[in-house]
This record gives sequence, C-alpha cells and structure tokens, in this order.
Amino acid sequence: MKYFQVCLLSIFLIIGVSGCRGKINIEDVTLSMILGIDVNDENKVEVFMASPVFSGETQAKTEHFNVQTLSIKESRNYFDTRASGVTGGGKIQAILIGSRVLEHKNWFSIMDMFFRDPKFRLNADLIFVDGPLADVFDLKPKDKPELPIYIPQLIQTADFRNVAFRTTIRQFHRMYFEKGITPFAPELAIQGEHLVVNGTTLLTNNNLYNRTLSMNETQLLKILKDHLEGQLVIALNLKKFKKDVDDVFTDEETSFYIKDVKRKIDKKYSNGHYSFNVNLTLPIMFTESPIGLTNSSEAILKKAIEKKLQKELNNLIQSFQKDKVDPVGFGILAHSFQYADWKKNENHWLDTYQKSNIKVKVKIIVIDKGITM
Repeated sequence: MKYFQVCLLSIFLIIGVSGCRGKINIEDVTLSMILGIDVNDENKVEVFMASPVFSGETQAKTEHFNVQTLSIKESRNYFDTRASGVTGGGKIQAILIGSRVLEHKNWFSIMDMFFRDPKFRLNADLIFVDGPLADVFDLKPKDKPELPIYIPQLIQTADFRNVAFRTTIRQFHRMYFEKGITPFAPELAIQGEHLVVNGTTLLTNNNLYNRTLSMNETQLLKILKDHLEGQLVIALNLKKFKKDVDDVFTDEETSFYIKDVKRKIDKKYSNGHYSFNVNLTLPIMFTESPIGLTNSSEAILKKAIEKKLQKELNNLIQSFQKDKVDPVGFGILAHSFQYADWKKNENHWLDTYQKSNIKVKVKIIVIDKGITM
C-alpha cells in the first residue's frame, strides 16, 4: 500500500513539473487590454491596441499600436513585429468602435473572429466613440490611470449610476441578430483632456448610426427596460413650484432615488396592429423637494412627478417610433406574445412598430421623504 502511494505521488510530481515547461513570463507577453477599430482619412480600416507594460525599466506604463488591416487576427501578426512580447487577446477588457465605422453597414463583419475564437472574452465591453480613435489612444490625462484601466472603470461607474448601458460583445451579438430590438451601446467622447460618457448610441436596422441618447434619455430607457444597476437618481424641474422668476436658484427642482422598477406590460394584437400598455410602479426616496412635505403636500408633489415622468417617457417612445428604432425591445415582447402573428411581421417589424399604439403609465410610491419635513 505504501509503495502504491509513493508511485502515485511521483506521477503527480512528474505531471506538475512537465506542466511548467511551456510557461511564459508575464514580462514576455503583450496583453491586449483595449482594442479599437476605426476608418482613417484614407478610408482604410485601422486596428488599435493598448497593452500594459510590466517592465520596471520603462517610464511608460502602456504601449499603443495601430495597423491597417481588414482582419483582427491578421493585426496580431503586425503587432508582434512591434511589441516587446507575444501578443495575447484573452484579456481584452473593451473594444472601441470609431464613429466613421458606423458609416459602413458591413462593419460588423470584422467582429466575426471574436465569436469564433474561444480564447477571446465575450464579456468584453463594446463601446462606440464619437470621433477618431487615434485621439483616444493618444490621450494621456495626468490625473487618470492608463487607458486599459481608465476606460473599463469609466463604463462600470456610469453603468452603476445608470447613465450608461454596459454592453458586452455577447449582448451586442444577440441584439444584432435579433429582429425585435435595435442594437445599442455606450458612447464615449473626448472633452479637453478627459474621456466622458456621452450617452447611448442607437443604430438603424442597417446597423448604421442613428442617434445618441443623452444622459437623461439613457436613464429613461433604463426605466422602460427595467434594467437598473446600482443607484438611479432622477432630477425633474417642476414649473408649478417655481417661486422667484428673477433668481438663479428658482427652487423648482426635485430629485429622488428610484429603488426599483416594477413593470407590467399589457399586449394586444388586432387587425394587424399591436398595442402595448406599459405600467410602471416606481418606489422612490426623496433627496430634494421644492416644498415642505406633509401628507397633503406629498400627494401634490407625487402627482406632479407622475405627470412629468410619464410625459417624458411617452415622448421618448414616440421619438423612437418616429426614428424607427426599438431599443426597448417591443419586438421581443411581440413574438413572446403571439408567435404566429409575429412571423407575419418580423421581416418588417420596425414599420409595424412605428404604427403600434404604445402608452406608458407611471405610479409613484413614496417610501422615504427624508429627515426634513
């Protein structure tokens, strides 16, 4: 028995030692953390890469590369001719898409490798950039970390505050091929020496740029989709509580946390037309109030918030219908409702969606008025 144990231990030791023969030191690897795709002034496709530098002998902590190519996989060969180590793509945190890319309807074809190569991370963030990517990769803000850390943290924070949607390439792939929803992803822009979350980019049914949702519109979309992450703070200007016209501080704004969204959608299909009644129940906590809150004044303020928020949500959906974009995913609701009727409309869903009757109704439940009454 003892002889058997010794032999078994020896086998494990041999296997463990042999597993170390193919090791690569981290300083000999160029880890691709941020990848970018853009179209330059010569109408050529460029691929960008940012990688951390692990050598203590260099001042720069990140190395940047860009090459002209039509293949992400081929770009690695060019990167390896310039990088100090073997390029690896298994740690990609974010993929940036330049605004000029979205002028070409076949742009998504260059992404094909991400979904076929099992070594790539499908939970990497997909981010659109308002402007050329060269400006982003040349950015060196003095009070921010390097790009491979800066960009993922920026998107993560914006998603937690519900001013952006964190969209992975797996999620975008699903939206791209799903006929019942319009693809979207967060948008970055450069302001001075800093990157800022500019809102949410919506695409057309041809996968071209349609419009950018503002921060406020992105928050409203999160409510409609019942997709809250972390904390959502809504600020509304309520004109009926305006007191002093001449003062800068007009004391008309109220703000509150939305703790949760309870969404119920009533669906109906009749004579070739869909109807969606979106009923939203929102528990809120007041953080600012234009009036003192008593039982009677609370009811007045709550009614004003419901009316204002309901109007903004309905206006947003009407603008979506006008632009023929469906980021809420009413098409998904349609084919989960009556699949036979959906099959009649799936190939021209956006035309059907544009003619659909969609109404949003908001109910506010105050769960906290704060300390000051």
